[in-house]
Parts: sequence; C-alpha cells; structure tokens
Amino acid sequence: MGLGGYFAYGVLRDAAMDLSQGVIPAGIPDSILENIKIDREIDGDLWKAEVGKAEQGKNWTNLYSIAVEVERGNGQVWTMNAPVGQYMGKTRSAVIERPEGTVTDGETLFNYSAPLASWQEDANVIVFAKGFDAWGERGSFKAGHMTLIPGGIMEAEKGAVVKWFDLGGKN
Repeated sequence: MGLGGYFAYGVLRDAAMDLSQGVIPAGIPDSILENIKIDREIDGDLWKAEVGKAEQGKNWTNLYSIAVEVERGNGQVWTMNAPVGQYMGKTRSAVIERPEGTVTDGETLFNYSAPLASWQEDANVIVFAKGFDAWGERGSFKAGHMTLIPGGIMEAEKGAVVKWFDLGGKN
C-alpha cells in the first residue's frame, strides 16, 4: 500500500506542477462540451449528430453518447448510435466502440452492429476489424472483418455469411 500511495502522490504532484506552469498534462482534457448538436451538408448528404459530451485535449477528442443520422442524396437514411468514440487530430482518424444503427431506402430496413469501427481520413473507408453484423426482413450478413467503402460497397475478409430470405414474391 505504501508503494501505491507514493506512486499516486508522485502522479498528483507532477500533474499539479504541470498545471501551475500552465501546461495541461496529456491525458487531461483542456475543454469539455456537453449536449452538442450539429447539422451539416457534406457532398449532398445531410449529417445530423448529437453528442452527449466531448472532452478535448491537444490532439484528441473523446466523445460520449453519440447519435448520428445521415440522409443521403440517393434517398438512403443511415443511423448510428454508440456509447463512446475518440478522434485523433494528429492522425485524422477516429474509433467508435459498439456502433449500432439502421440503414433504409424507405422500403427495406437493415439493422447493424459491430464491436468496433475505425476511420482514417486518408483512406476514407470505415473498417470493422472485429466483425460486423447486419440483419433485416430480407436477410442477414455477418463478417469477421469488413471494410465499408464510399458508395456503400462492403468488402468482407476472414469469412462472411450471407442469408437471403425468400419473401414469397415480395420485392
């Protein structure tokens, strides 16, 4: 216990010195915003986002209670909810934990979920490295590793299973 107490004292002392010198330690946010709502048009798509809380540091932002809706120019509507995520400014990348949501074109609705999603601006793809599941009235899709490419193209690796249901003459 004495060693743990000494370590904790050292950490707190160093953080206090950094703060007294006007330096915010790397792991402590320099600003916190709550109840953020953003509407933005990007390439003809309307993006609506709500974030319960954002903690921002020098080159990072932690996001909590994330809800996004995208109304695409082609009529599709995508939703995504996630408990937490992080954006790294230096690498211009993001990671979202446990994203889940829906995709619809007005007639067909699919639900999806994944343990993790990552994005990097240079690559401009979303990678589901720990798996991806989608399901709906028409069928289901499960992949061990999936990359979502702009335009809605999905590339599956490490095995994939697709089930398509016969709806008895329904389109």
